[in-house]
Amino acid sequence: MAEIDRVLIAGAGPVGLSCALFLTRSGIPVSVFEAENELPEDMRASTFHPATLDVLEDAEVVADLLADGLKCRRWQYRNHETGECAVFDMDVLRERTSHPYRLQCEQFRLTRAIYSRLGDNSLFELQFGTRVTHVTQSDGGVKAEVEGPDGQRTARGSYIIGADGATSRVRKAMGLDFRGEAYPVTSLTVAVRYPFDKQIEGLLSVNYCWTRDSHFSMMQLKDVWRVGFSPKPGQSHQEALQPGQVQARLQEIHPTEDPYEIVHAGAYTIHRRIADSFRSGRMVLAGDAAHLNSPSGGLGMNSGIHDARNLCDKLGAIILEDADESLLDRYSRQRRSIALDEVQVRSDRNYRRHRVKGRRERAEVWDELQRLTGDRRLMTDFLMESSMLRSLEKADLIE
Repeated sequence: MAEIDRVLIAGAGPVGLSCALFLTRSGIPVSVFEAENELPEDMRASTFHPATLDVLEDAEVVADLLADGLKCRRWQYRNHETGECAVFDMDVLRERTSHPYRLQCEQFRLTRAIYSRLGDNSLFELQFGTRVTHVTQSDGGVKAEVEGPDGQRTARGSYIIGADGATSRVRKAMGLDFRGEAYPVTSLTVAVRYPFDKQIEGLLSVNYCWTRDSHFSMMQLKDVWRVGFSPKPGQSHQEALQPGQVQARLQEIHPTEDPYEIVHAGAYTIHRRIADSFRSGRMVLAGDAAHLNSPSGGLGMNSGIHDARNLCDKLGAIILEDADESLLDRYSRQRRSIALDEVQVRSDRNYRRHRVKGRRERAEVWDELQRLTGDRRLMTDFLMESSMLRSLEKADLIE
């Protein structure tokens, strides 16, 4: 294909590399620019929902994820002190998806799998240590100013996808606002090597837990447990991340004679934001560059991968079949609507449900959870939403 048909992609995270995978499978060449010197390996997203596994199925990477992850068919809200629980069984979705479970697997496993599969593909180019600093466009294509080991230069393509995260340079070049807010409390994540599942009765692979005056979450991955919590009242996140403080919080969850083996500890600020549009001419946004939400419920990375599939299907039709570029406006309408009305609303609800403290408020939430898990029809409807299967259906209906 002519160089002008090449699609440029800013960012080699799960969304950027998913775009690269989908486009190259259609025969469209891509150049990916990643600011880091290697694929990032962090403890961000760690849940792949059924809808996302369905979206990735024909891209031949699901087998790689299954080999590196844990299937979680049942997950729960749990009163940690009494052992009472509300268990959601995803087997009720068996007729709706090929993957009726949550797959607990770090996001970097996906980027590794895609990079491994595309490494020898002549249509794929990934430049590490190179960031997109600015983008301009014309009727015939885009020009991206990139800065890398050899200095600054210009890369040319037919379109550019901004998958370069919350501080996206592509979004800034589009002149779009990123409206929203930051949540008031910093969240902490700790990765621990310890067999919690063998020590705490009734623990599942995904647990949202209440204590008398606080909350935490516990997510099992193949090699570690991921524990999430908030600083104690009046405590900064820097204080909460001190080794002694982290050990103390883990000991509150489950006392042990020896200190826990902590392999990662980090803090992050949670935002809820969305770009005014996901498209401006030949520049388009996907994932965190387009929208941010609370990680509660694991919807962020998953919705970004859904963005990638929707966008690349439409770009493929435009580039290969001479379809009208108005398809990109439809992409923006579909995915922005889902981000605003589905992902942000549901993740915010999850955030607040998990953090509710008052006795009366908790009782109301608990009664609702028991009602949902006690009725197969209600649980199926709830899981269709939380697994993001319904959001894919809703997106397709938006013209």
